[in-house]
Amino acid sequence: MMKFTPNSSWLAQRPYLIAALITFVLVLWMASGPSVAEQKSDIKAKIPSHDEKQVTAKVKVETRLGQHIHKTIELYGRTEPDRITTLKAEVRGKIIEVLAKRGSKVSKGQVIAKIALNDLPAQLTRSKALLNQREVEYQGALKLNQQGYQGKVHLAQSYAALESVHAEIKRLELDIANTIIKAPFAGVLNTRYVEVGDYVASGDDIAMIADLDPLIVRAHVTELQISQLSVGQVAQVSLLNGEQAQGTLRYIASVGNDATNTFKIEVAIDNKEAKLLAGLSSELAIDLDKMSAIKISPALLALDEQGNIGVKSVKESIVQFTPIEIIKSESDGIWLTGLGEQADIIVLGQGFVRAGDKVDAIFDKVDDQVNDKPAVSTHAVQD
Repeated sequence: MMKFTPNSSWLAQRPYLIAALITFVLVLWMASGPSVAEQKSDIKAKIPSHDEKQVTAKVKVETRLGQHIHKTIELYGRTEPDRITTLKAEVRGKIIEVLAKRGSKVSKGQVIAKIALNDLPAQLTRSKALLNQREVEYQGALKLNQQGYQGKVHLAQSYAALESVHAEIKRLELDIANTIIKAPFAGVLNTRYVEVGDYVASGDDIAMIADLDPLIVRAHVTELQISQLSVGQVAQVSLLNGEQAQGTLRYIASVGNDATNTFKIEVAIDNKEAKLLAGLSSELAIDLDKMSAIKISPALLALDEQGNIGVKSVKESIVQFTPIEIIKSESDGIWLTGLGEQADIIVLGQGFVRAGDKVDAIFDKVDDQVNDKPAVSTHAVQD
């Protein structure tokens, strides 16, 4: 009997036997114990993942208390005279006298300059003499008309000639009066355009007078601000040269500017001593109704995902974002509404947390320089 011994060439010709053998070995190995995947899953179950760890951020919190302050509208304006006028010559002639200096105060009716009379007095004398003649002629025509010797046409002509002389006399008297240039109101002679010897024609400039009492600050308000203002409100004025003044809102325009959609307002400042000058840049602060507000540093302001400006605070260890409205700005902080009478504001770490995050709030004392009140107080009133 011949013995059969398989060799490599025989197996190579039958690869399905090798595949079956490998499959059989794998089945036996898998059935003998847990799989590697199961072992890895058991290890992961025993080791907590990084995502499953609850990391609570720590933030520094200060309790800020509301105070009752005036909401303020702040505007930029410019000081201007209450009235300003340029005096002009109404008759022609030479300037024979100047009686007021540039920059001097003048009273109503004060003489500024005089123009030569020339032949005006002579013309007035001739016209008055002619007036006597015309009156005699008119009286004669009237009697003749009453007796029926003269018609109504001749009477009318005599009356017209008489009235013409009257008009001429009034014109000459007015021209003589206009040779004396007087101030129409009290003020400051800001500019004088003539000197003695100058010749002026009718309509030439003589002097410019400005009334600085009261001094007016003119500014423009927006469509949103105009409804909050009323005549008689008090305004604080800060001039660019450092001077401070208080005025009263005296005028609010009823028609807005077409180009800017703003409304002109005027604030009057008492200036009897004429210490305040016209033409200065100024800032206006007009107080409105009182309201409760909290004072914070501008550095504590934040934006939400929609771009709204607000403040991050903590309530029951949860971060809250509250939209606010800035009502007043000062050198050491800003006043804002929207947080109520009291708020626990995040002052350190607000950039690392979002609304809805749970945090470990570390409370700190209120900074007296920012809030001006201790944290244990309830309400404060600031007039």
